[in-house]
Amino acid sequence: MGSLYTTKTITRREVEEKLKNVGDYVKMDFLSQCLKKQLDFDTKKYVLMNLAQVYEARRMFSEAAKMMRNAAEINTTYDGKMNDFAKSCVLFTRAGNFAEADVSFTKAMGSAQTDLQKQRIKAVRKDALKAQAKEYIGRDKRSHAVAAYEHLVEIDLTPEEKREAQSTLLALYEKLGKVREYYALKTNM
Repeated sequence: MGSLYTTKTITRREVEEKLKNVGDYVKMDFLSQCLKKQLDFDTKKYVLMNLAQVYEARRMFSEAAKMMRNAAEINTTYDGKMNDFAKSCVLFTRAGNFAEADVSFTKAMGSAQTDLQKQRIKAVRKDALKAQAKEYIGRDKRSHAVAAYEHLVEIDLTPEEKREAQSTLLALYEKLGKVREYYALKTNM
């Protein structure tokens, strides 16, 4: 490993060469070390994107989301920023960190330049929340599912989607014995 850890600046080619035949944990360590070094723009973006991919493959969604957000911050195009922030939003959602997902969502919306792009970002967010809520239910993580569905009913849904999410939320409240929340939601439906 030696010389690349001590070199003041690292080139993208050196990073690519180092990553060729190593496992995920060595990649994570090496790429994290690279971020502490002097990097040109292209190399830094490459390192952040690769680190995000490795974290995502290892189901370390919160770390992957942070790397995507950092990559978005240094991206030079609005489209690139928008896509990276949207990906960060999805990854934070998969991590169950809905507050940070909202931050990335807001930044993605701020980078969007057309109504079509904004609609696409909203759809990506909605799909990510639905998928995560269903995954929690599938794994019988009811309290996590409640948090996901509570977040889901607060965003822009069609009336049908909202009814479906609310009825699932009612069932979850009932199973968890959340009587106050159950009746509050039932009266507002």
